Amino acid sequence: MLKKIKVEDAVGHVLFHDLTGIKASGFKGVLFKRGHVIQKEDIEKLKDIGKENIFVGELDQGFVHEEDAIKEVADDLIGENISYSNPSEGKIGFKSKTYGLFVINRKGLFDLNMEGDYTFATIASYSIVNEGDNLVGGRIVPLFTEKEQVNNIKKIAKKYEPIFQVKKFQKLKVGVIITGNEVFTGRIEDMFEPVVREKLSHFDHELLGIEKCPDDKEYIEKVCKKYLEDDADLVIFSGGMSVDPDDITPSTIKDLSDKFIIQGMPVQPGNMLTLGMRGKTYLLGVPGASMHSKFTSFDIFLPRIFAKIDLKKEDFIELGEGGLLNR
Repeated sequence: MLKKIKVEDAVGHVLFHDLTGIKASGFKGVLFKRGHVIQKEDIEKLKDIGKENIFVGELDQGFVHEEDAIKEVADDLIGENISYSNPSEGKIGFKSKTYGLFVINRKGLFDLNMEGDYTFATIASYSIVNEGDNLVGGRIVPLFTEKEQVNNIKKIAKKYEPIFQVKKFQKLKVGVIITGNEVFTGRIEDMFEPVVREKLSHFDHELLGIEKCPDDKEYIEKVCKKYLEDDADLVIFSGGMSVDPDDITPSTIKDLSDKFIIQGMPVQPGNMLTLGMRGKTYLLGVPGASMHSKFTSFDIFLPRIFAKIDLKKEDFIELGEGGLLNR
């Protein structure tokens, strides 16, 4: 059973939880760790951080200390490529073990944070992360919680398993098709090739080729099928992506696809992004905005493709909130 005693009477007692100190120098951190045996010389230090009383003793049956409660569920929450620290000040941190894409089961995260005493704060889902990057901070709000709360968190974690994971980027075979009579004939200089080369440079890939094509459906299909025969994982198309009647790239992607996912999405710049699948190969039509804007819908979905995420129409539609990128 826990009881509150004056710090003057606490000498020889074991500290029940971490105590945080804040100093004029700017320091904020653990002054005394849980399990510390309080000494006579600690009394003034405790008073300096506003502690006139402290809690000593043991928890009643059916209750779990904050640090034990957060650590007990840590393994249940994580999937691939995530590690976690030992709890400190009631908090636990989750970090990435690799370069990849951080993915959250958002419904699972919501349910975790609805469950009483537990809180989990994260970086945004689908963030590109490096080894060692912080992903999630978890903690219990009070000093202890009921064992039932721990069990409920475990049930939620099992239901949505995994709630947090880092998908390692895969090496992909990529073919690029740049369409447009004006580019094909050399009338104007192509601006897409340097853009796509720079975007791809962030991911391990084998470039099967960059082909310039006229606005000719059969010609474009022939080049695409050549990439498919070379086992391309991704074929990127640019040019002719607007709604003009002679812009044939989206309809060509649609006709080539076994599974057509989307044409047009609620993201600006990059509204006209188009995506389909031929077998296991993504066919990605990139709007012209990618040549002029630093960050577009292309930058949102290229990492997901390299992380081998199964893309659905819902993944595009949900981006309406926050989809206005150039603010």
